[in-house]
Amino acid sequence: MKNTLPRIVTTKDLKSRSYITFYYLGKRIREYNGDSINIDLKPNTAQTVKERNDLLKRLEYEFTKALENGYYPITTISTIVKTPVEESFITAKEYLEQALFKKLKSNINRKYKINLKTIHTQFTNFLTEKELIGKIEDITLNRVEDFLSQFSSSGTYYMNKRRDLGVLFSTINKQLKQKVYVIQDSEKMKSSAKLHKVYEEEQVKPILSYLKENHHNLYICCLITYATFLRPHHEVRSLRMSHVKNDCTEIHLSGTENKGKRIRIVYIPDYLRKELLPIIDGLTLNESLFTRTIEIPNEYYFSTAWTRQFKEMYMRGLIQKNQTIYSFRHTAAVQVYNKTKDLHILQQLLGHSDMIVTLKYLRGLAAIKNDDLKAVMPTLDL
Repeated sequence: MKNTLPRIVTTKDLKSRSYITFYYLGKRIREYNGDSINIDLKPNTAQTVKERNDLLKRLEYEFTKALENGYYPITTISTIVKTPVEESFITAKEYLEQALFKKLKSNINRKYKINLKTIHTQFTNFLTEKELIGKIEDITLNRVEDFLSQFSSSGTYYMNKRRDLGVLFSTINKQLKQKVYVIQDSEKMKSSAKLHKVYEEEQVKPILSYLKENHHNLYICCLITYATFLRPHHEVRSLRMSHVKNDCTEIHLSGTENKGKRIRIVYIPDYLRKELLPIIDGLTLNESLFTRTIEIPNEYYFSTAWTRQFKEMYMRGLIQKNQTIYSFRHTAAVQVYNKTKDLHILQQLLGHSDMIVTLKYLRGLAAIKNDDLKAVMPTLDL
């Protein structure tokens, strides 16, 4: 039986359950709601026949679109009318498609979605037809390492590809009884930490002074990043007047507005408050701090501005290679740790859920001198 498009099966009796039906991979499918494609559509909860029919039409449309785009996750089929043929399994290709679909439907940024689409295309093109129609568990460690070896021109490039492929396999593992650990077991490459090099203490003020004179919005972005630890390209860029609270002494972000997915409150120090007060004067709650309209800057606004200003700052000797807007956040993190020696405080300020991520921010710490090492050695009075 060939695949068919969905069609509605219903009656005028609200007590009788309605559904859409179609043939897929030789099986007749019935779907009563949108759960299997992560859409909140439940026609059988309707209070009137007209409302139910409208919802059924939407359900039919959404499943048609999912099938046409190859994103129908057959693992969550609500009802399968089995044919007498031998029970089939989910192929590696289908698992990979489902994993990509689920990640694309989740709340991740656009660049991350592009990376996942890319690694999905690269990996499925690499696999043989036999591997694609076979079991996901049959993809061997050697094959994964052969695939990743294409990206070994640098440690960072390799590890980024390994991470992206790992996201898809991690999503697949949530559906498997016997987990697949080919990504975790694959070879790692040491990625040199190049970007976001911390600033020397004497660099910070001259760079900020230059930006204040030549690109005020970029200056404010860098200052907020340094003073509050907010991430520049998403959290800072999206700031509106409504985020500034308590007489411009705090910034409040909801769980959907920051990477940590939790309500976040950061404090505004006096030097930043002094710069923000003239900016927020006269703004309505929904207006952006940077455009003074309800529209926020586009996602490349600060990175493009930084690239242009960096060239001039580099020529003037104000800045070094691999120092970025994010370097202000890393620099502030190192300063806080030097003051407190408390990783938990730093983790809270940075908004990290994982201490391992916080530790990576301290790679900019200077090497400890031998005299300092001697001073902290344990002593014992024998």
